[in-house]
Amino acid sequence: MESDQEHLVNETETPHTAAKTDSPIRQAYRGKRPDSTPVWFLGQSVFEHPDNWQDLNGREQVDYLLNPEIGVKTALTPVSQFGVDAAICTSDVLFPLRLAGFDLVRKIDPSGQPLRPLHSTVDVDRVLALPDPDWSRVEAVSRAQRSELAPEKVLIAIAGAPFVLSSLLVEGSANAPQNLQTRIFMQSQPRNWERLMGWTSRLVRQFLTAQVRGGAEVIQMVDPWVRTLTEGEYACLAESYAREIFDEFDDDITRISCSLGAEHLLSSVAPYVDVLGIGEELTLAEAARIAPGKVLQGNLDPDLILLGGDEVRDAARQVLESGLSAPAHVFNVAGRLDPESDPAEVHRLVDFIHDYRF
Repeated sequence: MESDQEHLVNETETPHTAAKTDSPIRQAYRGKRPDSTPVWFLGQSVFEHPDNWQDLNGREQVDYLLNPEIGVKTALTPVSQFGVDAAICTSDVLFPLRLAGFDLVRKIDPSGQPLRPLHSTVDVDRVLALPDPDWSRVEAVSRAQRSELAPEKVLIAIAGAPFVLSSLLVEGSANAPQNLQTRIFMQSQPRNWERLMGWTSRLVRQFLTAQVRGGAEVIQMVDPWVRTLTEGEYACLAESYAREIFDEFDDDITRISCSLGAEHLLSSVAPYVDVLGIGEELTLAEAARIAPGKVLQGNLDPDLILLGGDEVRDAARQVLESGLSAPAHVFNVAGRLDPESDPAEVHRLVDFIHDYRF
């Protein structure tokens, strides 16, 4: 028998089914090129910690972040400040692990003990025995965000993909770009890797579904570490888990994969998503040749926004022109918006993108 929380995320009646304005960003995500190029930025919701943030334990920090009033402010401030076309439910792609009790900043596990890398079946058993988070709280925040968001704007649910969440637990650290311990673990304990990936997949699926139930109509999975895998490794060790999550959602939900630096995997990922996020390694025209017919998202170097002026607008113009190779294009950065970016400069860039005509 399914739990109340499972019943909550499995119901089909969701706010995103309500009629909304057919705005440029909705048109673009459907593969139709609008008159004005839509734009939003990964990392646009820069969270401002309260003065006593460092004194709060992991659970208290989660409680603060799941306060609907805080969630609405964090999501909607960039929309009014920059004029972007979308709000983000939460900019923390690792939030599912936070909800499960892992404090990756302080390196503390759900029992309050120091976070240790996973090495054995006993370690994996301990993770799989953790209770389900309270997904109704995630839904409540997303519902509050959607209710305050202008009807022409979209609400985007973002989460880290199962591979990066599993890797974080195996490595015991968020600073392991080569994923050495993950590679050893995958090869030496394939069964435990499958079990762990199954658990993180379930966590991500339920996290995204709760946000969709609250009103998100776009989901984006981010996987900054999958770039370390070859095509064969990706097919054997990660692809099926990401695909199954995307397949859970109906066609009226836009599905985006954003694995910057993993351009060699674009042709593998393209068949089961609607939109591909593109990093700096390829132009949008090159990406369109690899994955013809797909909507593309990206791919301005975020550091250029720090320079501002004609340099950033010239670079934005090149991105916009390159995006013509795809059926439609949603402008974004090839990474995350730098929190030191001048808000006025960001707003001017958004206006430039909206006003640009080919």
